[in-house]
Amino acid sequence: MLKVFILLKLFLLLGGCTYQYTNEYNVDIEDIKKIKLNVKSFEINKDNLDIITTENLLQNEINKKVLNQLEAWTLQKFAIEGIENKAFLNLLKIDTSVTEKKKNKKSIFLIIQQDKEVYKISLNFDLSINTNDSLIKTLKITSSVDFELLNKYSITQRNKVIIYNINKLIKLIDEKITFQLHNKTFYKFMVM
Repeated sequence: MLKVFILLKLFLLLGGCTYQYTNEYNVDIEDIKKIKLNVKSFEINKDNLDIITTENLLQNEINKKVLNQLEAWTLQKFAIEGIENKAFLNLLKIDTSVTEKKKNKKSIFLIIQQDKEVYKISLNFDLSINTNDSLIKTLKITSSVDFELLNKYSITQRNKVIIYNINKLIKLIDEKITFQLHNKTFYKFMVM
């Protein structure tokens, strides 16, 4: 009986190791290269924003965190240095949904059943630049990321996983928008 107890404790100790989330997708790092836009004003427009609200409080919390991180990224990413033109970041949709619920089979070695849910965060917005001669250039950005949350996670672990994946999403968006703005179409709206 003592051997079984010791073996069980050893198994729980070894099974308690979890994935370490690094700061690879931390928005505060210097990897976000500032883009200087040749515009007089820059506005974040939330009028058309479709935040999908559900009865699931966690999904609503994730949506709010995505919105806050996107606003922080926008302030860090763009600088205005022009005397004409206007830029608008139109937020269109933020959606967090549960795509899958998995229940692991119980076995002899599992004392607690570990369920996991797979979440998908989707973000959709566009960047419009209006010139004084009524020309409008629009860059549409859509991105999403999938991640898993286990029911055994503590609140702190869960928040770390959520923040890590939100930052991963913001980093993907950052790469997309940097690539697209260096395209010939938007090149004249950038200050070098």
